[in-house]
Amino acid sequence: MPAPRRSGAERPGRYAPQPVSWAAYTETARRLGEILHGERARVDQQAARDRRLRTGADELAHRLAVQGQHLADLAGTLRLPQPQVGNVAPGPVPDPAEALRRGAVAADAADAAAAEAHARAGRPALLPGLPPVARNALLYAAAALLGSGVSMLLFLLSPGDLGRIPWQLVPWSLCGLPALAFFAGYLAIGLLGRPRLGGGGTRSARLGGAICFLGMPLLWLVFLAATRG
Repeated sequence: MPAPRRSGAERPGRYAPQPVSWAAYTETARRLGEILHGERARVDQQAARDRRLRTGADELAHRLAVQGQHLADLAGTLRLPQPQVGNVAPGPVPDPAEALRRGAVAADAADAAAAEAHARAGRPALLPGLPPVARNALLYAAAALLGSGVSMLLFLLSPGDLGRIPWQLVPWSLCGLPALAFFAGYLAIGLLGRPRLGGGGTRSARLGGAICFLGMPLLWLVFLAATRG
């Protein structure tokens, strides 16, 4: 009697699929959904980060362009060499966010240096803490003292008795040297007593004239009276 034939599920060597429960199927679907959601969130975060970096780079580029123009204008006003802006080799910073941060820090430092240069240009090189009138008076007085010293030295070196008035020095002592002292003080105020920015006010010409054309002859007369006994 022939043996009964086996069905396909009962044949040896063939894979028989196992039934999947509904709970296992839903768990697998939930895990796949979480993975997909996480991947989408990561992609969205990366896109947002790229947009922020692109915006930050554009803002920094605009700031550097404005800053470069400001530095060029400031250098021209201060009669200084033009700054070299750009053409800088990129540094080894792999993180774009860190590179932007360093760029912003460097731009802040450049702004601070420009502000310091502008502030220093608004102060005179000589005696910056004094008011303009007091500074001008000191410069005129220094020039007048120097001129008076020259006048007295010429008097001492002139031939003849010290008790005799050297009439050949009178025009120089009363007019020539005071005029030279006045113009020396006027020039010194223009070179050292006035800031490069802001003007710095007047040169106090009337005050300088009074110091040089009145003070120097008075000192010379006092010197003559002292030498004549």
